[in-house]
Amino acid sequence: MDINDLRRKRKEAAANMSKAAEKLTELEDASDVTDQEAHATALAEAQAAFDAAKAEHAKFDKQVKRAEEIESAEAQAAQSEVDGDEGRQQQGGAPAQAKEPGLRFGAMLRTLAAAGGNPRMAREIAAENGQSGLFASQNVTNSEAGGVLVPEDVATEVIELLRPQAVVMAMGPRFIPMPNGNFTQNRRATGATFSYTGENDDIGVTGYTYGQMKLSAKKMSGIIPISNDLITMASTAADRMVRDDALADAGVHVDRYFLRGSGTDFAPKGLRYQLVGTALETLNILTMTATPTLQKVDNDLGRLELALKNQNVNVSEAHWILSPRTEIYLMNLRDGNGNKAYPEMADGRLRGKPYHVTTEIPDNLGSGGDESEVMLVNPRHVVVGETNGINIAMSSEAAYKDSNGTMQSAFSRDETLMRMILQHDLGLRQLAGLAILTGVTWNPTA
Repeated sequence: MDINDLRRKRKEAAANMSKAAEKLTELEDASDVTDQEAHATALAEAQAAFDAAKAEHAKFDKQVKRAEEIESAEAQAAQSEVDGDEGRQQQGGAPAQAKEPGLRFGAMLRTLAAAGGNPRMAREIAAENGQSGLFASQNVTNSEAGGVLVPEDVATEVIELLRPQAVVMAMGPRFIPMPNGNFTQNRRATGATFSYTGENDDIGVTGYTYGQMKLSAKKMSGIIPISNDLITMASTAADRMVRDDALADAGVHVDRYFLRGSGTDFAPKGLRYQLVGTALETLNILTMTATPTLQKVDNDLGRLELALKNQNVNVSEAHWILSPRTEIYLMNLRDGNGNKAYPEMADGRLRGKPYHVTTEIPDNLGSGGDESEVMLVNPRHVVVGETNGINIAMSSEAAYKDSNGTMQSAFSRDETLMRMILQHDLGLRQLAGLAILTGVTWNPTA
């Protein structure tokens, strides 16, 4: 129970005390008592009700004051960390680490939202809320594209928290910085040619052939509504909620494009389409065997593993990516004796390898609208290029579309909209590190 819940409980207890006091006073002032015994009983009950309400109020009042003391201590500790960071930076030392990653980001978003995106006003609001150190050492500036550019150290912290929220990033791919927004690397298409030769024979040409992996920063943007009631709460719980909402929404968006983005000048090419148009399209993009049975399902999963093995990819390091429907089907699958075919899925593994589940792998693909896909990828061959910048902008007047596509007004809903922009791209160092099973109709309800 956070501090705001405790305050509400204390307020309710105070209201109960008031009602009990009114009832007790009414009985004490009664002048037309005919049954003294019944009246005495009613007085005792009213007194007991008042005492209970008083005790309840005292309990929550004590808890609120304790929580306020904790918040005050945390605010002082945060200020001390900022002051210590400034001192160490002046002396060339390393800054101290934040107590809870991303919490400073949540506080900054909430405060900037309250300030309408104005950094100077945000500093004043932070000071009024006892968080004067929040922007003390942060170079929060208006960016050229509009909005506010989050400081690099805070942005880096948030990106680290975002990674576990998105399936592809949670697998542990290789992350590379793209300070200039671009990165190009050769990738080996075929290996060297070796042969045995006689004593005086010429050695054959070492036949490497290369392709190229080109990454360019793609702008990912999203709009996150924040309740204005939440914005006014200067509490750790409010900062945590703002932070978590931003990360969860961004994580879903990253999955959508890193998994199935078709690839344009403005959006990443997802894993699903990395092999399309290459020599590996016919080798590593497979189709489910029709009329699935336990043996056919097991064989199809094995075919994906074999596709990686045939390209000398370490399949033991690979990760599965499934839709929720496919996960439930495989968890329910049983042999002829009623035993679960893959009991290890209870521990997050399938055929000895980790698996990840996301709704961004659809279940309505194919001509019949009932197909899904399964991916097997070695994350060591996946590269995510990132810029450390995060740009945010605030508006309490703009409109936005909700999840149903209905236009909503931030003003009429008493919300502030946060637009967050990140830039990154996705590529494969070795295309053979990925295999895909298409046409998957495994369905637990069929």
